[in-house]
Amino acid sequence: MNNTVDLSVLLADFVEDTTGHLDAVENALLELEKQYGRGVTDEALVTQILGNLHTIKGNSGMMGLGSIQQLVHKLEAAFKQVLERNIHLTNGFFEAIFAALNNIRESLAKLVENPAYQADFSDITMLVECVSSGAVEKEGFIATADKKEDSSYISQKSSTLKVNFEKLDDLLNLVGELVIRRTGLLALESRIREINDKSLVEAFTESSQLIGDTAAQLREAIMKARMLPVKVVFQRFNRLVRDLCQCHGKEVNLVFIGEDTELDKTVIDEIGEPLLHLIRNAVDHGLENPEVRRRSGKPAKGILTLRARHENNHMVISVEDDGSGISPERLRNAAVSKGLIDSRQARALSDHEALQLMFLPGFSTKEEVTETSGRGIGLDVVKNIVASFNGMIDIESAMGVGTTFTIKLPLTLAIITSLMVEVSGDTYAIPLSGVLESIKVDRGDIHEVADGEVIQLRDRLLPLVRVGSFFGLPQLKQEETEYVVVVGSGERRGGLVVDRLIGQQEIVIKAMDDYLGALPGIAGGTILGNGKIALIFDIASLIGKAKGGRIDAGK
Repeated sequence: MNNTVDLSVLLADFVEDTTGHLDAVENALLELEKQYGRGVTDEALVTQILGNLHTIKGNSGMMGLGSIQQLVHKLEAAFKQVLERNIHLTNGFFEAIFAALNNIRESLAKLVENPAYQADFSDITMLVECVSSGAVEKEGFIATADKKEDSSYISQKSSTLKVNFEKLDDLLNLVGELVIRRTGLLALESRIREINDKSLVEAFTESSQLIGDTAAQLREAIMKARMLPVKVVFQRFNRLVRDLCQCHGKEVNLVFIGEDTELDKTVIDEIGEPLLHLIRNAVDHGLENPEVRRRSGKPAKGILTLRARHENNHMVISVEDDGSGISPERLRNAAVSKGLIDSRQARALSDHEALQLMFLPGFSTKEEVTETSGRGIGLDVVKNIVASFNGMIDIESAMGVGTTFTIKLPLTLAIITSLMVEVSGDTYAIPLSGVLESIKVDRGDIHEVADGEVIQLRDRLLPLVRVGSFFGLPQLKQEETEYVVVVGSGERRGGLVVDRLIGQQEIVIKAMDDYLGALPGIAGGTILGNGKIALIFDIASLIGKAKGGRIDAGK
């Protein structure tokens, strides 16, 4: 593995990504300012701003842009003070923060022109520090803010090939229509067989097969055009790990395995952020310093492995460290002390379930707040991004041996394989990437608990969601046995109770129109071969209601 990386190659991606996060911060700040005028402070908006700033800070450090990283760290500290109600929002606060955002935007524009540009944020940093101390209403401080209007970033051109990628998406949509037509031919074929004209059936079957083969080849060609090797993401972390080691006094050997494995560009664009948080977590929390490792009989230099592989129609990415491991008991105690769960819930958790506490918003076992940890922002971001792709994340850890985070994602997001099910006489689709297994259980094996229904599935309690009841559908008849589809989203597991399993089928995802508003439990729709519409289940939304026997019960 070549550890020498030319970061200038990544500069355009960094600028574009950071600009997006700055836009998100600015929009949230504008809304926060409006609410401030009404005497209201929305903590959710402050948390959202903290999340975006945290990502900008991490990416800036990875790119070696220490001045931006330090300024954003000060901004993060100011908003943390607001969240903890140590300071109050004022007009001066907003002026100072907007000025800081303008400074960062200007430095990004100059970096595009000259990658060697070094920004000087000393004045604005002093202003932000005054914000954190609550001394922002003094005119002398506010005068330091650069209040000139600057809208140059609005017309900033992207250096990426997004236009070409959109054309590929249009082409992929056409392939999707072809898949629908192919499914329609299959439905028509069954009707033709009733005519008892053998030659007609054979000719039709052959034509249908040719269309299917052509559609498959066309789809494969387009998918290959959209695919990028995962090393595009992996190589960004060499500098990050180096800087983290220097910051924490640790020695780490970063190893890449399967870096040539390819993944859809849509997923590539998003997977960097969750990996960033997992790697920082591994270096800061997981791997010990050299002296501790020697006393434990380990080599002084820890090993951090990024591994990628294909598994059926999925990409599996793991972040593995040979560090100290994670103590489930310490996680339970930390969650109770922060008020995330009560002591009764903590005692009821298995060790595996206790590990999932790390994904709760605001959770951290780090007592000292540093540039890389302790603010409770990070792993919940990982969970949300993975869940948004109908993916799953899991943790395995052994004390003294190490920890492995495993992310399982679909290879592509446009045409997916789904498990088709029937509920109250209608057909629905469950993305197969989130399906773990399907089982048939007796009604007597379903138990009522305070938060719903559960079944005993091997060594764990599995909370259930009756899909028909969730959507308010009529129950056609009551059977002595129930079909349960075991699904997962992020770190959570649940069982969806359906009337009948139809089988697997490739479907084309169609987005729902915005005018329909929020549709809990629905991720989109698809057109079946008979022309009817089948809704696609949003697994994360559905099992979010399955609280029986889970760590979020009662929340």
